[in-house]
Amino acid sequence: MDALIMAGGKGSRMGGVEKPLVKIGDKYLIDHVLIPIINSNIEKIYVAVSPNTPKTRCYVNKTYKKTYKECVKPVNIIETSGKGYIEDLNEAMQYFSQPFLVVVSDIVNLTSKIINRIVDYFYLIKSKNPDIEALSVMIPKEIYPNPSLEFEGLVPAGINIVSPKYGEQKEEIFVINELLFNVNTRDDLIFAENLLNQKNK
Repeated sequence: MDALIMAGGKGSRMGGVEKPLVKIGDKYLIDHVLIPIINSNIEKIYVAVSPNTPKTRCYVNKTYKKTYKECVKPVNIIETSGKGYIEDLNEAMQYFSQPFLVVVSDIVNLTSKIINRIVDYFYLIKSKNPDIEALSVMIPKEIYPNPSLEFEGLVPAGINIVSPKYGEQKEEIFVINELLFNVNTRDDLIFAENLLNQKNK
């Protein structure tokens, strides 16, 4: 399976900063996503950037195409308009012919093992029900601090598998009992820093 990292947003809730390049610990936010994807079973990797994220485009091109030691897989740039998540995803769809993993670029605590589990689960349920086209990864609300979105006690993790088709898709939900945390605000940034500090102790 291939993967698409969504990195073209406006960063409005953080004051319009280029969020993929916000630093947490010794890495940028986008590194916290790209490194585990590179080390997972994912095959091709794409990063969707836009006019909102010109420095991210340069950083990914420089760091992940040339100098990053662990980069054993090519990381390809896709140019999108930056009008919004759905619009950018639809624009990137043409690069895929099979179901693919979509990950937002502001998640911390992601690991290659988690990515492999998500992909394996999708293939398992699709083998039992070939009509399944998409997978939405959710986290129980009780382990997620102050979620901005919630659906029946579940919080979207910012990770999905989608098929390369437009419109509604037949979807399954995969609940993961680990805190994959999305950094959307300055308060989220503080929480993410504390989370990673505790993890690294």
